[in-house]
Amino acid sequence: MPEDFFEALVRDLPSLLTRKDMGKYFGTLISPNYLANLDSLGKGPRRARIGQKVVYKKDDMIEWLRRRTKPVQKH
Repeated sequence: MPEDFFEALVRDLPSLLTRKDMGKYFGTLISPNYLANLDSLGKGPRRARIGQKVVYKKDDMIEWLRRRTKPVQKH
């Protein structure tokens, strides 16, 4: 993903993201169910609970995305 994608995330995302709101910010790229599955495997971004809600800090989500992003190789 281009660096401007991450710059936009830093600028536009709220400080805390709920799992249920992922579609609002990432469309079909990251679904709540996908995150729940990754969390159960210990492969998701760092998370916390506030009451019944699972939340992610913006910085943790962006760092997790950066680690999972690989450049596209041109043939």
